[in-house]
Amino acid sequence: MQIHLLHVNDVHSQLESYMRLGWQLRSLRSSLQAAGHVVLTFDLGDLLDRVRPETEASMGVINADMCAKLGVDGWVFGNNEGLTIPVADWPILAERAHTIVFGTNLKQSTNVPFHFFHDYHIYEVQGVRVGVFGVTPNYRLPYDMLKVHAEDPYQRAQDIVARLQAEDCDIVVCLSHLGLNADHAMANQVDGIDVILGGHTHQFMKAAEWTRGTAIFQPGKHARVFGHTTLTLDASRRVTDVVSRAVPVHLDTPYDEAMLAAYEAHMPQVQSVLHRQAAALPERLPVDYDDESVFANLLADVLYDEFPGDFSLMMTGALNASLLPGPIQLEHLLGACPTPTRPIVVGLKGSEIYDVLRQGIERETYARRGIGFGFRGGQIGYLVVSGATIVLSNGDDGELFVSEIRVQDQPIDPDTIYRVITCEYLWLSPVFAPFRQARDISYQPPLVREVLFARLHDEGRLARAKTRRYVRPGRRAEGERLQ
Repeated sequence: MQIHLLHVNDVHSQLESYMRLGWQLRSLRSSLQAAGHVVLTFDLGDLLDRVRPETEASMGVINADMCAKLGVDGWVFGNNEGLTIPVADWPILAERAHTIVFGTNLKQSTNVPFHFFHDYHIYEVQGVRVGVFGVTPNYRLPYDMLKVHAEDPYQRAQDIVARLQAEDCDIVVCLSHLGLNADHAMANQVDGIDVILGGHTHQFMKAAEWTRGTAIFQPGKHARVFGHTTLTLDASRRVTDVVSRAVPVHLDTPYDEAMLAAYEAHMPQVQSVLHRQAAALPERLPVDYDDESVFANLLADVLYDEFPGDFSLMMTGALNASLLPGPIQLEHLLGACPTPTRPIVVGLKGSEIYDVLRQGIERETYARRGIGFGFRGGQIGYLVVSGATIVLSNGDDGELFVSEIRVQDQPIDPDTIYRVITCEYLWLSPVFAPFRQARDISYQPPLVREVLFARLHDEGRLARAKTRRYVRPGRRAEGERLQ
C-alpha cells in the first residue's frame, strides 16, 4: 500500500504562481485518487505575506479562501501567519481555510490552547491511522508581545509523538516550519517520526534526506514547486520506504478556476481598502540609500514621536521607493514600505551606538543586500536618526568617521545605556553585531508602516524631515536642509 502526501510551503502570497500550482496539484491529486491511491494534502506555512497588497487589504483572508478552494487536509502556521497577522484575526483565517489548522507549540499566554488550533489530528485512511502535528519557530520575544506562549517545538514533538503512539497510529508525520537544520535536529531528538515535511528556509531539495530513520524533505518556495512524498507500507502497516520529489510549476500552466474565483471575489473590498488615503503631499518625498533623505528621516521621526525612547534609529532600506506629490493611499505606502517589520525599543550602550553608526556610514554596509527576517527591500541603505545628531569628520586616510553623537544636545556617554527606538530587523539580522548585545527589548504592536500610515499627515512632518541629522566636515553644525 502507498500513501501520497502532496505538500506546499512558503508561498509568501505569490498568488499567480499559487493558482498555477493549484491547477497542477489538483490534476495530480485527481489522477492518483482515480487510480485508487490515498492522498493527503498539506500546507507547511508562510502561505501569506503582507508585502502583497491583496493580503494586506484582507489581512490574509484572501489566502485562506484560496487555500480552502485548493482543498488541503492540514495547514500549520508559519512565522508570517503567526507574527504579522494580529492574533485576533487568527480564528478568522482558521475558519476560512476549512481545514485542520495546527498550532502544536502555540498557546495563549495563560497556557490555555487556542480553540481553533489542533495539537494533532489522526487521519483514518483505508484502515491506516496517520497521526499528524505541526510546529512553528518559537520566537519567544515577539510572541510574548502578542501574548502568545510559543513552546519549545522539540519538547512538544516528543509529547505529541508519544500521544500518537499511545493512540495506535501507524504513521507519524510532522509538518514543520522550522527549517532544514532544525528538522534534522528534530529527527535526532525525537524518536518515532516517519517523515518531516518542511519549510521556512526555502531549500530546493530534489530528494528526501534521512536522519535516524526519519525522512526529511522540503521542495522549495514561492509556489514554484510543490512536494510529492510517497510512503510505502508493508502488510503490517509499517513504513518501509519514503520517496520525495519536487514537482515544478510551469509558467504556462493555467490558473486553477476555483482559486481564481476566490481571488476575484475579494477584489472589490481589496480595492476599497487599498484606496484609503493617508495624506496629500505638496511635493515629492524622496528616498536615497547612499545618504540620509527626507523620506527616511520622516520615517525615523514618526517612530521617535510614537514610542518612548532617547532617539530613533532606522534603516533606509525599509523604504523601496519615493512618494510622489498628491494623494497618498494605502497602496502607495505599501509599495514604498513593504517590509512587515515591527518597531522595538532596545537598550544600547553609548559605545555600541558608536559602533553601529560608524559601520552604518561604510559603503559595504549600506550597499549590502538585506535578506531574511522579513526584509522585503533591496539594500540595507543608510541609517537615519531622529532625536540625535551625528558629527562626521575626516580621518587621516581621508575617509569619513563618526566623531561625535549627540542626543538632546549632549554627547553620548560610552558607558550609559540609551533607549533606542528601532525595528526588529536591525536587531534580528546579523548585519550590525552590536544590536545582538541589546538589552531590555520591548516590542510594539503595530507594524512600522502602520505607524507611518497613521502619522504621515501630521502637520510639519515634511519640513522637519528636511533637517539634516548628519553634520559633515565643512558644513555648519545645525539647520542644514535636505532637498
